[in-house]
Amino acid sequence: MISKSLAKKETKKTFSIDRKYGKEEIKEVIEAIESDDLFYANGLKTKQFCEVVKKYFNANYVATASSGTAAIHAAIASLEIEPGYEVIVPPITDIGSIIGLLYQNLIPIFADVDPHTYNMTAETIEKQITYRTRAIIVVHLAGNPCQMDEILELSKKNNIPIVEDVAQSYNATYRGHKAGTLGTYGCFSMNAYKHISCGDGGFLISHNENDYIRSHNYLDKFYDRHQTGVRLEALAPCYRISELQSAVGIAQMGKLTGITEKRNYLGDLLTSQIESIDCLTPHKVEEGNECTYWFYMMRIKPEEITCTRNEFCKALSEEGVPASSGYIPQVIYLEKLFTEKNFFPGNVWPAEIISQKKITYEKGLCPIAEEVLETAINFPIKESFTKEDIELISSAVYKVAKRFQK
Repeated sequence: MISKSLAKKETKKTFSIDRKYGKEEIKEVIEAIESDDLFYANGLKTKQFCEVVKKYFNANYVATASSGTAAIHAAIASLEIEPGYEVIVPPITDIGSIIGLLYQNLIPIFADVDPHTYNMTAETIEKQITYRTRAIIVVHLAGNPCQMDEILELSKKNNIPIVEDVAQSYNATYRGHKAGTLGTYGCFSMNAYKHISCGDGGFLISHNENDYIRSHNYLDKFYDRHQTGVRLEALAPCYRISELQSAVGIAQMGKLTGITEKRNYLGDLLTSQIESIDCLTPHKVEEGNECTYWFYMMRIKPEEITCTRNEFCKALSEEGVPASSGYIPQVIYLEKLFTEKNFFPGNVWPAEIISQKKITYEKGLCPIAEEVLETAINFPIKESFTKEDIELISSAVYKVAKRFQK
């Protein structure tokens, strides 16, 4: 049922975005420059950043990276999976979650998602496990943590390591545990658009010293910075961070709690204001969890409205609300890169050849995920938004829903 009081509210453009960087970042960067050594292995800022992250996440080990994509690649590489084996991944994610396993000549196997949290579940993952499964990349999408107990149980039962992609989910909590602290590796991004940023950068956290050393080596050409005697024993890229990135990261970490607490409040507030609309489903967060809303994604119920998703979205935009269709244009496996398996020049995919198994990516592989992206509407959530901004969004949603609801 649509609230008349909210439906009558007028919308106006506000949605201001504050500066991301300030005097705290400037101070740290000046100190880095004054040290006259910006190489991460020699300087103090990267070491300091790692200590800050370890304390914040109660992690045993932290390795820095040039991006979140690099962190995931290093995590997968450090598992030392033979080419041709399979890694389970979600279909609603950025290509950065998958690039690393493709470069390792592993095969992405897509597991469907929950229709309302948009995350993989233990049930959908289990359906894709075979004797060739060697890892699971769990993506906590849009600040919303996956149901990790069931996934961890599945991991233990089948002896399959979990790599957590936490690029969009800083401080998301699953039953009191921070996302990224439960798997073999937790991989974080400091891209310009994430909760915190140093322009670009990333890091991964781990609990085991051997895991840490291997991942660190894979991030730095396997140069064995820890002097364990394994120099250049494996092929590894150069994914090093710089002292300047780490300096900015130190200051950003000091702002992280405030950023995620505000986003959690705003996203939950939006849910509370639109959850009574019959023709929509809000962004679901499981009981006992906390979402830090990298974005907010609701869904329309096509059978209960008289317009298309794109028409609904356009109507919201006309009300002055920043809204867009879905998150990515389509599930990742329907992109040309996957449908044509154009991962390497000449469309030669060594992983498929080694596996002696024909892999096909086509529509219908993950029907729930496909439907989600066909019916989803995305709202930005920024820590600079106010309660009034959220009320403007919900007012516009009510107004448009009233217009199109059957």
